[in-house]
Amino acid sequence: MEASSQPRTLSADIPPHTLSHKLTVPVISSGYIDRSDRLLEKLSDSATVVITAPAGYGKTALMAASARFMAESRQVAWYQCDRFDGDAHMMIQGISAALTSFSPDAATANDEQQLLMMLDAIGNNGHACTLFIDDIEGLQSADSHDILRLLIRYRPVNMQLVLGGRTLPFPAGHLLLDPGVSWCRANDLAFQATELSEWLNRQQVMLRADQQASLLRRTQGWAAGLALWLLAWRCAGMPEHWSDELGMAEMSDYLAGEVINRLTSEQQLLLRSVALLGTFNETLAGHVVGGGVHDDLQVLLRSELYLTEVPGRPEWYRMSPMISQCLSRTFPQSQRAQIHSAAYDWFRDRDEPMAALYHACQGDISDESVGWLEGQSESILAGLDIRGLLDWFIQLNDDQLFASTDLLRVACWTHLLSYRLTSAEALIERFAALPQIQDGDINALQGYLAGMSGQLSRAERLCRMALEQLPAERFSTRFLCASMLSGVALAHRDADGARLWNRFSLDIARKTREKALEAMAHLDHGRIEFNRGHVNRCLDVLSQGLSVARSSAESEASMAHGRLLVLQGAVSWITGSGADTFDELMSQALYTCEQRSDPAAAYGYAIRALNFMGQGSHGLALSVLDEGERHLQEQQVEITGYAWLHTVRANIWISQAKYRRAHECLEALLTDADSAGVARCEYGSLLPGFALLTRARLLLMSGQLEECLQLTEHWLRHTPQGFMSTFIRLIRSGALVMTQQHAESMRQIEIVRKTFRAEGLNQQLHNWLPDLASFLNVPEITQSPATGPMAALSDREKDVLQLMAQGHSNQDIADKLYISLHTVKTHARKVNVKLGTRSRTQAIHKAKELMII
Repeated sequence: MEASSQPRTLSADIPPHTLSHKLTVPVISSGYIDRSDRLLEKLSDSATVVITAPAGYGKTALMAASARFMAESRQVAWYQCDRFDGDAHMMIQGISAALTSFSPDAATANDEQQLLMMLDAIGNNGHACTLFIDDIEGLQSADSHDILRLLIRYRPVNMQLVLGGRTLPFPAGHLLLDPGVSWCRANDLAFQATELSEWLNRQQVMLRADQQASLLRRTQGWAAGLALWLLAWRCAGMPEHWSDELGMAEMSDYLAGEVINRLTSEQQLLLRSVALLGTFNETLAGHVVGGGVHDDLQVLLRSELYLTEVPGRPEWYRMSPMISQCLSRTFPQSQRAQIHSAAYDWFRDRDEPMAALYHACQGDISDESVGWLEGQSESILAGLDIRGLLDWFIQLNDDQLFASTDLLRVACWTHLLSYRLTSAEALIERFAALPQIQDGDINALQGYLAGMSGQLSRAERLCRMALEQLPAERFSTRFLCASMLSGVALAHRDADGARLWNRFSLDIARKTREKALEAMAHLDHGRIEFNRGHVNRCLDVLSQGLSVARSSAESEASMAHGRLLVLQGAVSWITGSGADTFDELMSQALYTCEQRSDPAAAYGYAIRALNFMGQGSHGLALSVLDEGERHLQEQQVEITGYAWLHTVRANIWISQAKYRRAHECLEALLTDADSAGVARCEYGSLLPGFALLTRARLLLMSGQLEECLQLTEHWLRHTPQGFMSTFIRLIRSGALVMTQQHAESMRQIEIVRKTFRAEGLNQQLHNWLPDLASFLNVPEITQSPATGPMAALSDREKDVLQLMAQGHSNQDIADKLYISLHTVKTHARKVNVKLGTRSRTQAIHKAKELMII
């Protein structure tokens, strides 16, 4: 840095009390959740931590809480940057006053010399200290930038440095490569599930776990968003159910006041425009804005204004959906339509029909756009973006729709896949009456409709015929027929046949390079493994499918994505591997399905209700089913799409010994179909077995033992293996015990026990089978270690904990105890395990409570 020619003095226009305010640690609100362990963990590994995140992520509160905690064991100084720090002279003076007895001599030294003398003084006194500098984006001059760089570079070894702000005031440069610097960004500051729960408790707000998970997913842990939502929720009268619109006006106002007004007019236009686009790159952003955007885009990216990279797509970015929705409202409707129209042209010219379709739906649909999209109908259907298609068809007028056979065909499939069967049937009849329609198309549509209505034999016959008649270029239709045939085979308990059809559909998807179809094929494969009882293999397949679904923006918007998440959440719950995160996982899955207008959400609601039922919370379970029904009604789903919900409701009535109600539920479910051909969605291949299991359970619990034995024997004779067969054996063993057939009962129990152990199934899963779980003797899920006063620490662990409490970093502890850094971290982990804590801050507090230190 080039030294100033003249020494600096305190500016005369700065009020004398300003410096004292800038050195005062801010007061933390009473409802604040202490998350200082996040910062302290980073300081244990690096002496310099840079915290950067947009407005509303709690940067200042995090730093203030950490400063107050650290002040108990070391010297702490605080400095708040603002407009008075243009030349950094005040900052040097303030830090010197807070950390040393050294007073800079303004008459003999310039800023650089004063800084270096101050750092020498700090290093010479040898006392451990930490300096917090907040709002560093306020350092706007080149001189203040240089001072901050020197502070980082020449920091003495006994001083820790914490810098916080919305962005670093200069390019990160070599700091990103400096191993001595740690970074704390928006993702690190976002609220986690346990923190949200604690925060709501402090606010005296009671929300169900699934509602909390949904709220957390929607706001993505943005602290300001959570606070504004809570304000809006209270103003709305604290409703039990709320729409996604709740809190949007308040959040939009916050963003306008705290984010937008700090940007230049060009940056404001760019930020609002990319909010409308959702997913974009620099070229697209420049096209819709009408000029070069490189420099402004780099500013937005460096400022981390809610923009993240799209995985697998270099130089493509996306904005948080909630933030995007808020910022989009700052444009008038006419300007929004212009931007969407420009984006449509851009994607059309690059032959990306799904993205073009999205922007056509959001803007004004012209006959020209309808004509181009008509020619892309097969690729559009392959995207399986049912929500996008529904939005599009709502905006089309009847003349546009019925004038095109291709558009009408896609409309038929859209209504089928969203389980609007009555309207789909009417459209299919009108489609079949048009001239020059191929038999293959009619058979495919009618076969798929039959399969979704439980007419499995008719579905198999028509879909086979369609595959023989349709040409290869109708790949999407051929794929859907093969997928239905796989589901039909599975309903007939022919897992091998289902896998053959699944391989055929996967081959279609890979040859055409359609990621959404490939993800759906993995979903079908996962169902097959699940039905076979191979739950671990099922999870592997579902992970592969999710990887494919997330590989592009188009496939991520497909209905396959939500269905993969629902089944993954269900299987994780069954195995017990996701018990701690079940509510969060299922909330994400349900949200994804609902955003895509996918009736597969019913399966997720059913599994969530089963979870509550297994815990004995029957009221909560029924409430979840009611919520699922409301969602399906809003989506205009036919009554046959409620099959999973009705079946679970029947089980709840059985658990409460309300057998008449359970019988009525099952009778309504099995109208015009037996349990093997029960009306089912194509995602519900387990439903036939679950319906029979429920009937058998009702017979058992109501004392109709002979009928129960006949029903279960018939199933097991044809399907001795498989997931549902395991639980049907469990029901059968109960009936055998009650009819004094103990030897056969124990044989069945032994088969069940081996299956549970081999597949690692969850103990809780069979808690909803009263009086039967005791036969299994499956070990309980491992519980957390004891957290009481008897948790014993070794002498070395106590030494490590004592030094941690004194504020030493992991490296300092290693040096003092003459052990490796790895050994220190190992001791720290063991301390957390024995004390039942999750961080060094919690461990220190717990140890003090137990008088260990």
